[in-house]
Amino acid sequence: MIDFAALQDFVYENRVFDSNVHGLAHWRQVEFNGMLLAQAMHADITVVRLFALFHDCKREDDGYDGEHGKRGAEFAKQCFEEKLLDITQEQFDKLYHACAFHTKEHASGDATIDTCYDADRLDLGRVGFELDPKKMATTPGAKIARKSLTAGVSVYEMREWLKTVYV
Repeated sequence: MIDFAALQDFVYENRVFDSNVHGLAHWRQVEFNGMLLAQAMHADITVVRLFALFHDCKREDDGYDGEHGKRGAEFAKQCFEEKLLDITQEQFDKLYHACAFHTKEHASGDATIDTCYDADRLDLGRVGFELDPKKMATTPGAKIARKSLTAGVSVYEMREWLKTVYV
């Protein structure tokens, strides 16, 4: 059993950059979004929750940082090897892939990895981007993106609006 609160504290303490854009509030929103999508996608919730913690934890800044996902994946690997993550090798492999490729790959074809991708993409409103159904990796993610456009949700109100959405 993973103590997610303790793990979150550990990952946060070991982050590279203290970000308002890619920091703790974003990690928590990605976790929320992932939980929203996971049931519909039959995704591994543990992997989705871990992705929320690790995917941006090794960013060096809030600008373009093309290798931050790989660095986050490597940090997750270190934690896995040190037995800080009580997960199977298969779960770890999905976590590693999702972190390493979340900004480089549109979709992987794996329900859990694609849920991770969309959990992150559903929080693009925080940086002023409308959701684009074509850029989502999952059908539920695309459905939510379409709903946001149809409803005319302001990108800056997206986090609150997502609390009202059902997939």
